[in-house]
Formats: sequence, C-alpha cells, structure tokens
Amino acid sequence: MIEVFMPKAGMDMKEGTLLRWLKNVGDHVELNEPIMEIETDKINMEAESPGTGILLAKLIENGATVPVLQTIGYIGEPDETIPQKTQDLQEITGGHDAVQTADSTVDGATAGNSVDDNTACNTVDGSGARNAVDCAAPGNTAAAGAPPAATPYAKKLAKDGGIALESILPSGTLREIKGRDVLAALEKHPGTATPLARKYAEVDGVNLDHISGSGFGGKIRKEDVLAAEATTGSFATTNSSDTAYSNVSADVPEIQRNLRSVENRRPVQGMRKVVGERMFSSYSQIPTVMQSMRVDLTELLELRVKINKNREKRISVNDFVLKATAIAVKELAPCRTVIIGNEFVTYKEANIGFAVSVENGLFVPVIHNADQLSLLQISERAAVLAEHARAGTILPDEYSGGTFSVSNMGMYDVYEFTPIINQPECGLLGIGGIHDELLLKAGELISRKIALLCMSYDHRIMDGVGAAKMKLRVRELLQNPVELLM
Repeated sequence: MIEVFMPKAGMDMKEGTLLRWLKNVGDHVELNEPIMEIETDKINMEAESPGTGILLAKLIENGATVPVLQTIGYIGEPDETIPQKTQDLQEITGGHDAVQTADSTVDGATAGNSVDDNTACNTVDGSGARNAVDCAAPGNTAAAGAPPAATPYAKKLAKDGGIALESILPSGTLREIKGRDVLAALEKHPGTATPLARKYAEVDGVNLDHISGSGFGGKIRKEDVLAAEATTGSFATTNSSDTAYSNVSADVPEIQRNLRSVENRRPVQGMRKVVGERMFSSYSQIPTVMQSMRVDLTELLELRVKINKNREKRISVNDFVLKATAIAVKELAPCRTVIIGNEFVTYKEANIGFAVSVENGLFVPVIHNADQLSLLQISERAAVLAEHARAGTILPDEYSGGTFSVSNMGMYDVYEFTPIINQPECGLLGIGGIHDELLLKAGELISRKIALLCMSYDHRIMDGVGAAKMKLRVRELLQNPVELLM
C-alpha cells in the first residue's frame, strides 16, 4: 500500500492546503498522474500520485490544511485493507469523523450509545451532554480543574459551537472527547450562534433574535447573519435601544440613517493572506529606512531604441535596472547580507528578485546569479519567470534564494513610493515613472528623462551611507548604459 503525503514544495514550506482532490475514491491512478491540487504559502500547484493503483482512501477533505509530509490518503489494490489508524489520523488533521474509503466509511458511533453503561453517571440523559448535576466520567484521568482530554477536531467543534467540553460525555478508548461526541451534544443542545456569527452580528448591528440558523442543530452561522443583513439591512435588524441611531428622528430618510452598507465579504485567504502576513511581518519587524535618488535615463532610452530596432522580443527598462542592480549587489557585500539568529550571513550570489503583479497578490521570482548573465539573458529569463508567475505554474526553485529585490512601478506612472522589504533580504530597490525635466547645462536649458530610485533598507544591516553607495552605483550604470552591454 502506498501512502499519499502532503508534498513539501520547497525548503520553507511547513504546511499545505488541499484545494481539491482530482480523483475520487475507487479511481485508478498512474504514477506521476496529477491526483490533487494544493496551495502552498506562495502558489497553487498540482501534486502527482506517488504510485500506481486504486485510490483507496482520502483522509482529509477539500480545504483542509495539514503539515507537510503528513499522510492524507492511500493508494493500493482493491482488496487491501486501510490501516486502523486512519480514523485517528482524521481526528488529528482536523477532518470529520468519517474517513472516505473505497469500500466503506468508518463512522464514529453516536456518543451516549458507544460508551459502556458503567461509564456513564445516572445523571446523563443519553444525549451526549451531561446534566447540570454531573460527575466525572470514569477513566478520565484529567486532574481536578484541568480541561478534559479532547482531540483537536473536537476542541475546534466545541469552540465553534459555543459548547463547553466539560459538558460532553467522551467516547474515546482513552476517555478522550472525540469530534462525534461534540456533534452529538450540539444536536441535542444547540447553541444560538457560532462565535464568528456573533462577531459579524456585533460589528454590523444585526439582531440575532430575528435570524433562523441554517447550521447543525439550527445554529446561526456567519452566512445566516450576512443573508439577514442583505435582506433587511443592518439598521432594520438592530434593536433601537442598542444602536447609535436610536435617537434619530423617524423623519430622517433611511439613506441618511444607514450611513454604510456592506457590498461584499470574502475571507482573507490564499495568496492575499500570505502577502498580507509577510508585508505586516516585514514592516513590523524591520527598522526600515527609505532613501530616494534621481537618475537620468536619457541615454539609456536612446540606446534601448537602437537595441530593440527590428527585434521581436524587446529589452525593457526593467531589464536594464535588473542588470545594474545585480552588478551593484555583487560588488557591495552588505546588499547580500541577511540576519539569521544572532549572526550576519553574507551570501556569495547576486540573486535578484523582481516583483510581479498577479491576480489577488504579488510574486517575486528570482534570477539567480544575475550579474553573470548578459542583458539579453536577463530579459529572456525575466519574461519566462513572469509568465510562470502569472500562470500559477512557477516552481519553488524559481522564487527561492533571493538576496536582493527590485520593484518597478514606472509603468503605472508612480513617481515615488516606499517599497516593503522582502524578508529576509536587507533591502529592495524601487524605480518610479520616467518624466521630462528641464535642466540647466552650460547656461542652456535641456530636456532630460528623469526617474526616481527609491530604496528601502534594513538599518540593522546597512547604514545610510551604505544605501547611498548602492544607489550611486546603480545610477552610474544606468546613466552609462553601454557598460551594461559589456
């Protein structure tokens, strides 16, 4: 029998989310055939089957997040038996109590019926929840005052359902509370609303008393609150005594009383969540300083016109910037330095990342050893990596190992901005839009093409003078673009 693992797509990957299975239980799969689609902290990708056979079991459902290299399914022959541990694995991974297999479903027994009569107090009504007058379940070895033993899935269900674990009769072999016990208790003793639903109702001023729940046992879910708000409006569903508008005259038009309404809600997830977490981490952990410096790109633009004449694949301004940055990073060791623990670690390579805007997020592919590549090679490599990023087919090796990054906002006519450093790198060089300026030279006015270099740097690694040296070298190369062709 072959175990299907959550793949580890990159050294930094700690966990993955199963977006969807591409095969059903009972389907035949071939070695290296796509079997599922997963989401890492950076990309969505298809994962291949580790062997040939029948998909015998899925241990987790779509949307579940589990650690890398954890078993999430089995492939084998039709007559092979799924290991007994699958049910325990299901609980550990936060899935449901039923494990989907090729020939059967392993279901948990209903709490209250699966426990020996000798283990239940005569105050238990058989519903799966203890009465107000209760006693400890025999076999539960938790110390007095300590929370009862429960699986992670059971704890999550109890928290979401607003039910105390102490009120639930355990059915586990070690007297632990399992997910099925919580579900049984919720069925008999439903709460009013999930914590998330209560939070949404509090924020939007929705009265839960007027809402019928669609959740398990009639529990009010977030979707019920949003539906009620969309149907009647938050003002109409809130008790007048609890709202800031309670003293507003009835003559005031509704449009004035209800100052705002929600057009759309969506969970913070996927790439947008990862980008947000990393940007916040960088901005809150790094003492960032930004410097800007003007650069004259007149000669570079004239040279670019000559280079691109009669060329199908054109060299971009960003290609020149990447090449100049790579040379400067290679020459200046602080630009290749990161902080790991209590050490400054300087890398040998000038691996240059560049920001690429993709749907719902941002990607930073990396051109490795960019200082050793020609301008044409950098242009070709950047085009391929950008295409992979936008198509969602970029590989871990194509966005890992960066030592310094570049962000170009010139195509959006942004004049100046403060880039956020791509951790753990020490800095990020941004370039804004090109504009015409009149300069005085030898007593005469001349028109020049000017842009702004905006560099954010980690002040723990680099001082202001070091950052200035970096930009001065980049500016020197960009203002003498022939050097970038040599």
